[in-house]
Amino acid sequence: MRERYYKIGEVSEILGMEQHTLRYLENSLKLKIKRDERGDRLYDESDIETFKLILQLKEKGLNTTAIKMALENIEETQEMNIAARDSQFNREIVEMVSVAKKIVEQNEELLQQNKRLEQRLERLEQKIEQRNEEREKKVDEFLRLWRNEQESKSKSWISKLWGK
Repeated sequence: MRERYYKIGEVSEILGMEQHTLRYLENSLKLKIKRDERGDRLYDESDIETFKLILQLKEKGLNTTAIKMALENIEETQEMNIAARDSQFNREIVEMVSVAKKIVEQNEELLQQNKRLEQRLERLEQKIEQRNEEREKKVDEFLRLWRNEQESKSKSWISKLWGK
């Protein structure tokens, strides 16, 4: 969303102050008000809020020097809050990078485990195949012996004698 800017006349009406008073406060309090290419002042919402705060402080009897100190104190507090948020953000980034590294390490370990399991499975499949082949050979040998036995039973004793 685009930020809205107000001209000095609009701010004067919003705050119920004379334009020269706004200019005086800006200069004496060293406020940084944005300006357009022609040099006209452009006030945003935060500038208007600052002037509202200044008016409240004036109503409480503070002079310009005290108001300036209060504004500087507020600005320092805001900067400290920003620095604290940045510090927290940096800690969170470091923590996220650390977690990401652990995830990568765990993933690599899982891949290694998977590879070892695949190798083990392959060896087991080879052993099963080998046992199946041995079993087939035994079954074939058994069938051959059984057929021979059956053939010898079906021959009469005379044919066995004559070798036919």
